[in-house]
Amino acid sequence: MTTLQTVEFILVIVIAVVFCFFTFYLLLKNKKMKKNYEKRIKILEKEARFDHLTGVLSRRAFTSEVESALAVDPKGTFLIFDINEFKTVNDTFGHVEGDHLIKRYASKLQKAFDKNLVGRLGGDEFVVFISGAHDKNDINSRIMKSGVSEFSDKPTKLKLTSCCGAAIAPEHGSDFDELYQKADKALYRSKQSAHEIVYCK
Repeated sequence: MTTLQTVEFILVIVIAVVFCFFTFYLLLKNKKMKKNYEKRIKILEKEARFDHLTGVLSRRAFTSEVESALAVDPKGTFLIFDINEFKTVNDTFGHVEGDHLIKRYASKLQKAFDKNLVGRLGGDEFVVFISGAHDKNDINSRIMKSGVSEFSDKPTKLKLTSCCGAAIAPEHGSDFDELYQKADKALYRSKQSAHEIVYCK
């Protein structure tokens, strides 16, 4: 083998080694990018599914879950909760403390309805869906015992109350929109009559 052939052979080996290392580097980089992409997708899915402030279901996720539950069992109870005089808390203590109150209230709802769907539609408006047939007295009792309807908020030193409107499926509706509209009307009557919970007529 001549000197020129030897140089060419070494050069080919070097190029092959460099190519292999470069290919390996690209494969590792691509794998890392894929993992980062999948991680980002999971984060976005979580952000879309859960309310960023309270950790309960977002409106879209709650709607989807209610529709899925009704497809399996057409019976259920749809509840809407609203904190009375919430604007006063924001005006008096600021929006940061208002956000903290929202978190505390969401926690109360989750403890009261831990096996059921709890969501936040926005502001101080929360929704709960209890799948299957349930006794009204049992639901009323759970609401009263949980301190959702009337509670002393230690950080603000205020005694707060909330109202609740309820609709029963399939009597008052067979999907999210129908049940929400009926429960929302019941919520309005609850505010007018100062009752903790009012069922749709």
